[in-house]
Amino acid sequence: MIEFRVSAPGKIILYGEHAVVYGKTAVAASLDLRTILDYKDLPDNSELIVLSMPKIRLLVNISLPQVYQYFYNDKCPSYDDHENYHRYIETFVAKIEHNNLQQKLALEAFFYLYIGICKTENIIIKPFQIVIETALAVSSGLGSSASFAVCIATCFLNLSKLQKQEKLNLNIHELDKISMYALNCEKIMHGTPSGIDNSICTYGSIIEFKKGEKLEPIIAAKGMRVLLVDTRVQRSTRALVENIARLKLKYPGIITPILESIDSVAKEALVVIKEIRNLPDQPTDSLDEAYKQLMILMNVNQGLLATCQVSHPSLDRICAEATNYGLAAKLTGAGGGGYAYVLLHPNTTTETITSITKKLIANGYLVTLTRLGGAGVQIHDT
Repeated sequence: MIEFRVSAPGKIILYGEHAVVYGKTAVAASLDLRTILDYKDLPDNSELIVLSMPKIRLLVNISLPQVYQYFYNDKCPSYDDHENYHRYIETFVAKIEHNNLQQKLALEAFFYLYIGICKTENIIIKPFQIVIETALAVSSGLGSSASFAVCIATCFLNLSKLQKQEKLNLNIHELDKISMYALNCEKIMHGTPSGIDNSICTYGSIIEFKKGEKLEPIIAAKGMRVLLVDTRVQRSTRALVENIARLKLKYPGIITPILESIDSVAKEALVVIKEIRNLPDQPTDSLDEAYKQLMILMNVNQGLLATCQVSHPSLDRICAEATNYGLAAKLTGAGGGGYAYVLLHPNTTTETITSITKKLIANGYLVTLTRLGGAGVQIHDT
């Protein structure tokens, strides 16, 4: 009986969100908050696929013969025919009991990858159970859907190897394949994803990203402490991305230069992040100046995003509170609510962190102290 665990990090965009959709530079980092997928074979006579996703309160038992009958015939479009294949998946998922859009999209994403990879990799269809848990809030800009998709893609690529008595080696070739599967899956949930979420959730670390180009990891980048602040305001990434597209179409002379400016901010931030690699860990004037530059660039980036109408009063309040403590904050992800991050200086004291955390919690936000960078997708023995 095959049994294993897969995990993938979340992500935080430090600079460049929204502009990245239009081929501009973005800087992103993995978070030490992870999605965990546990896979195990079930007895052949069970004839079931059991899916459990506690975060979205989804537990379903699906007939394996029904899956085989629906997907393994000449009517099923090829995985490469994205639009028609997705519509075919949608029709199947409509027959499975679900209560809301989150559950519907999760089921569509799951079967999109499960059937696509099974057919591409010649996986033997057998009963199984999958449980997916996550430390990431859903629909809040921390890459939860990409982390979810990366886990599923890795799960079935690994299963393909294990059924052949082999082991999936997470080398650059396999990671590229995982990232591409996850990107295609992200189209279900985000329409026109930039590619940054699936990349950081697959490869980890801190990266420089530009759509259509090979991502550039920042080798030996120093870790940074941040406060992740959950506004507890739900929003749709897809709707916010589409709103900027409409603004750009209506006011190209205004929005296009803003996107160019966001690109310049990200490039300047990259220069500073790379310079920090060469500075000693202990406090120095040079390190202090570098962090001041990163905070100035955060404030500029936040202002430009607010001009594009993707901020929110809750995000504005978080930024103002950070300024009161001599720090900086900005939205991360699509905006409109979701999360902000507060960059902590290496010298920021425990007392200061405690004080600002209490202030933000008193205003109704959720606050997590965490670090950036770290491992991408991993396969664990259970």
